[in-house]
Amino acid sequence: MASARKRLVLGLLVWVASSSLAACGRAPAVRYAHNGDFPALARELDGRAKSGDLDDADVRDVARAVLEHDLQRFSGDEGVNRTLALSACAKPMTSALEKTAKGDDDVAAAAAWVLVDSGALAVDTFSDAHKDDPRPRWRAAATRGLIDAGEGALRTARAADDDQWVRLAAVEAAGDAGCATDFPLLLESARKDPMPIVRVDAVRGLAKIAPRLDGPSPRAELVERIAELWADGDDAMRGAVARAWGSPTLFSAGGRQRLESALGKEEGHATIEAASAMMMAGASDGALVLSKMAKTGDPAVRAHALRLLDPARPDHAEVLLEAMAAPKEGAPDDANARVVAATALLHATAHRAKAVEVLVALMARQDRIGTEAAIALAEIKDERARPRLVSDLATPSFLRFRAASGLVRLGHPEEVRSLLASTDLDVRDGAACSVLATPKG
Repeated sequence: MASARKRLVLGLLVWVASSSLAACGRAPAVRYAHNGDFPALARELDGRAKSGDLDDADVRDVARAVLEHDLQRFSGDEGVNRTLALSACAKPMTSALEKTAKGDDDVAAAAAWVLVDSGALAVDTFSDAHKDDPRPRWRAAATRGLIDAGEGALRTARAADDDQWVRLAAVEAAGDAGCATDFPLLLESARKDPMPIVRVDAVRGLAKIAPRLDGPSPRAELVERIAELWADGDDAMRGAVARAWGSPTLFSAGGRQRLESALGKEEGHATIEAASAMMMAGASDGALVLSKMAKTGDPAVRAHALRLLDPARPDHAEVLLEAMAAPKEGAPDDANARVVAATALLHATAHRAKAVEVLVALMARQDRIGTEAAIALAEIKDERARPRLVSDLATPSFLRFRAASGLVRLGHPEEVRSLLASTDLDVRDGAACSVLATPKG
């Protein structure tokens, strides 16, 4: 018995020692990042990478430390925008954002907004303390948490606020509250708010509360009221309306007829959303229209349709195979359609091998298509994507961050080190957030 206890204690000591050594290995790099000594960080990361001692956990720790350093120094309107840009990686950055939100300026308010709007913290975390704050940013963060049934009157008042962020927060809160009494608020916002993002979110909110409307008559009325928004709406608004009509509650209350009408009038992004909504609701008409629009027409519209096809459906798989094929002699090459179709067919076991072959060929292109092909291959852990993604890290565009995420997915996070240690704030923060937003494993 004593011998067993001794072995257990020794085992624990070895585990603690090895864990401590691993932590110590990360410590210099994290310290350099926290201190903003990016030249030293670059040297440390290069040395670790060359010795094969820079893994996923290390890179994520450094990415977090980089953002923690920069977040502490954000100020003014630029600081607000940079803080809002952390929404994609809010959950891994929760602790640092909470620390920032303890401040009293607009950057602190932006951090509070990111925390509640991303779901990193409960939506009402800041509601009590800042419900009546005269500063718009703080009032918005507080308004986002007004989701109780008894707060409907305040939601309505905030939906008419002078500040667009407060109005957006009120609309999102109304959608989360799920109260039928918010119907007038959301409909008014959808029809008249000057900001497109608020109008679109209001339509989404209406779809959320539709199940709370009592009986078929109010639901049918909602279908008709949002039809007015389709008539004058842009693609984003029409897409939101189409998805609302296709929701389980509204589809059977006149939404199906409205979607069928939309399919017969024009061919554009909104029609694709209508077709997709019908397909998701179980109507075969939608799937047929998507197939048709994925074959020809405006390249951007065609790509949109291809992305919404279901590769598990034999008829959709045939359309994707046709789009993925090399063009016939003399015919134009819609390379974007080819990469979109091949990426979709990676999820169809019967066609995966051919899709991989096409993506490897497209990866040789020296443009965005080549990058997209490499990112798709990285998703399935194909090592052939690595050289292309590494070269794309030097691209002076958002593609460098997508390449960084692809390398992390591929299992080569050490390749991203030069971006994390960059002296360019935009580069290192974009890379750091991309790394943290990439799922583990």
